[in-house]
Amino acid sequence: MRRVKRQLQVPPQVIRAGALALGTLALAGVMTFAAIKYAPPPSTLIPLKDRAVRVFVNASVLAGLRLEALTVEGRSMTAAEDVMAALDVTRGTPILSIDVDDARAALEALPWVKAAQVERRLPNTVHVVIHERQPYALWQQGSRYTLVDRDGHPIVTVPEADRTMRVIVGADAPQHAAKLFAELDKVPELSKRVRAAVRVSARRWNVYLDTFEGGIAVRLPEDDLQGAWTRLAELERTSKILERDVAFIDLRLPDRLIVRLRNDPNAVPEKPLAKKKTSPAAVIRQAGSGQTT
Repeated sequence: MRRVKRQLQVPPQVIRAGALALGTLALAGVMTFAAIKYAPPPSTLIPLKDRAVRVFVNASVLAGLRLEALTVEGRSMTAAEDVMAALDVTRGTPILSIDVDDARAALEALPWVKAAQVERRLPNTVHVVIHERQPYALWQQGSRYTLVDRDGHPIVTVPEADRTMRVIVGADAPQHAAKLFAELDKVPELSKRVRAAVRVSARRWNVYLDTFEGGIAVRLPEDDLQGAWTRLAELERTSKILERDVAFIDLRLPDRLIVRLRNDPNAVPEKPLAKKKTSPAAVIRQAGSGQTT
């Protein structure tokens, strides 16, 4: 009777365990060599822990654990050289000596970077993921313009106004702009015409339609901003108020309305005019003339 030779089947977990053991032995050998070659003289006053770290890092380089590649994901506005300067690493740097927490903090200190992750990918790669800030509005301070994000965080100063972005003015305007525009955007037909918003006395807003300079100024109340904005939309639908040569519309009082035309010869200093008991959209009084239109 012939014997049938059976092929030995080795479980995968055994193979992995053997490879890990061999790798550990190889690294131990490299570290032993490094300890002999790079260990500081006994007289050197270096704490034992620091000496152990130094030996381990030097051994890791001999084992091939050194920086050879840097990959960056999510970078758009952040310059590549700024990323390199923040990481402060060069090719050949021991990869285990790179402090990923310090690297992340340095990246997040860059103007456009909102958040970052830094990851070692052994044996020789560092991978960076950057989440950049998105410009939300243009903050005007005199002749200075600064891009700010939705959280009100200043990003960078720009040399001039960008006509495609809404302008905000006021010391605390960046922190409150997102809330304002969220309310205004509930009435899209008006919101799309808003080009600027000025924060008044850290309490309320004036918004400017069509253009900042020469546009229609709408004075909004501190309370019930949404109600006033909806009232203006109704006035536009029924009376086409925004198609007239209007300088400003004052909506600060719920039972009164002030509308001033440009270059009105009958204009007098602002004084709210009491309205009859009618719908706010039914009667518009022109300030200074008492004329009902």
